This record gives sequence, C-alpha cells and structure tokens, in this order.
Amino acid sequence: MISKNLQKNNPKSDLNNFKIKKDNQIYLYDLYSKFNIKKANQVLECGIDLYFLLKEHKQTLERKLFLENMYTCKDRFCHFCNWRREMKYKKLTYSFISDLQSKKRFRYIFLTLTVDNCHISDLRATIQQMSEAFKRMKESKRFKNSILGYMRALEFTVQRDNNSMIHPHFHCMLVVEPAYFSPNRDLYINQDEFMKMWIKALRVDREFLSVDVRVVKMDKKRRTRSTVIAELIKYTMKDTDIKKVANFEELTKQLKGVRTFNAGGVLKGILSSVKTIDDDLIHLDDDEKDELWIALERVLFSYENIANKTNYFEKKRVKINV
Repeated sequence: MISKNLQKNNPKSDLNNFKIKKDNQIYLYDLYSKFNIKKANQVLECGIDLYFLLKEHKQTLERKLFLENMYTCKDRFCHFCNWRREMKYKKLTYSFISDLQSKKRFRYIFLTLTVDNCHISDLRATIQQMSEAFKRMKESKRFKNSILGYMRALEFTVQRDNNSMIHPHFHCMLVVEPAYFSPNRDLYINQDEFMKMWIKALRVDREFLSVDVRVVKMDKKRRTRSTVIAELIKYTMKDTDIKKVANFEELTKQLKGVRTFNAGGVLKGILSSVKTIDDDLIHLDDDEKDELWIALERVLFSYENIANKTNYFEKKRVKINV
C-alpha cells in the first residue's frame, strides 16, 4: 500500500530535489527512444527506486534519511545523474582548492574563450580545434610566465535562431600569484591581450573574437569563495539546451568520448579524483560516515505516476535491529 510521499515524509532532508530531477528525465527518455531504446530504458530506470537508511543521532536525537542505494544510468545528458555529479564535483574541487590555498595564497581569474558557431555535424572537429588552440596558448611564453595553473570546462549552447548551429566555448579558472596584479611586474594579461593570444592560437584570420576575463573576488579572509567552484561546475551540467537542439542523435555522436574538464599546472591533481566520480553517485553526505548516526530503518521510495501526478511514494519500511 502506498503511504507517505517523499517530500512530506522528511522535509528537512530536501528530498523534493529527487522528484524534480526525476521529472526532468522524461524529455530525455523521449529523445533517446527515437533512436536508442536501450539507452532510453536505462534513463527511465535511473533513480526510479531510492533505498534510504533512516538514522538517528545519538546525542541530538535528530532523525535523517541517508541515501543507501539506487540505480544510476550515468548518461552524460541525464539530469538526475548530472545533479549528483555537480554536487560531487563541487565537493572534490573545493576540497582540493581549499588545501591549495592553505599552502599559499593564490588569486583566481575566470576566462571565457569562444569561437564562431558551428553546425552540429562539425561540433567534434570544432572542439578538437579549440583544444589544440588552448594547448598552443598555454604553452606560450607569455602564458607560462603569468599563469600557474588552470581548470578548463567545456560548455555548448544552441543558437537562438537556428537550432542546428552550436556555440561551443571554454570556461577557465586560472591560478595566479597575488603579484600578478602588481604594476611593477610584467605578469598581468588584460582582455585585449588574451583575445590576441587566443586568435593566434586558433590560427584564424580574425581581428576579433569574444573573450571575457574576470577577477575572482575573495572573502574577508582572502580565501576563494565556494561560489567560484559552483560557477565553473554548473556550466557543464546545464541541460536546458538539449531540449532545443535540432538533432539530439547527432549531438550524442559528436560528444561521445569528449572530455568535459581539463586541468594543468598547480591544478593538475584536481582531476585525479574526478576521473572515478561516476563510480559512486550515491554517497555524498559526510554525515553518513559519522558513527554517532545510528541506523533505525530501511525505507524504499519508488517513483510513480498516480492520477497524473508524479512523485516518490513510500513502498516499504523495515526496522533494523540495533
């Protein structure tokens, strides 16, 4: 018998996010079902059953649901999986940069590099051209003298007036010394110079390409704000444009095996833990490792459509002998 639904069962756990993300998978299922029914079914099954442990804190007696298990399809376009990836990416990258900051006070810059829009069938080749150009730019003497490290994220958007045209671009976080901004040091690279460096690296006959440079603000203790990490990660996890693209099947072919993130210099090690991020998209809560939380019950919620209303409904609850 169906009992309580998910968000009413435990409001403090913000479990309504599960329903929102699962609802947004439906359009992806529809897209895949047109050419890959196996993949479509994997997306449909993703996160359909959620197995939780209801735990109680020994000291505070607070009760909280911890996700214990679920099936994840791990598709690069899956809204549900990307939600879990985004949380994990933020946690891992913020931890790495916080550790880096504890050793030396670096400063950070956001750099966006663009190219002309390309047809969706040329997307893979265009990204390859961009990657090769970025490699040439980062190996230039000027870049090496000024930039200590970088993390680069790939994003694409769909052209508003032509959904067969794609706008790929790189969002980069650059690491520099505080002295980078000193007028007495020839380290600072302004927006015009970055644009010229990017055009030269692309080897295109152009006078102008859109390049955006912004200095990352620090908090009162001169630490990088966590929002810096959130901004960089969110670009690659957006799925709004997938609904707009003219040929989703072609998009999947063009992006197969294409890396979303790249890093180098003092940030090179940031990707070591990211490589295996899809191995576990379930356990993201640090509290679950705390031995003060005692498991009381196992609870199963299943995603269903009841009277044209989708939700997660409790299907089973089993007490655990403590």
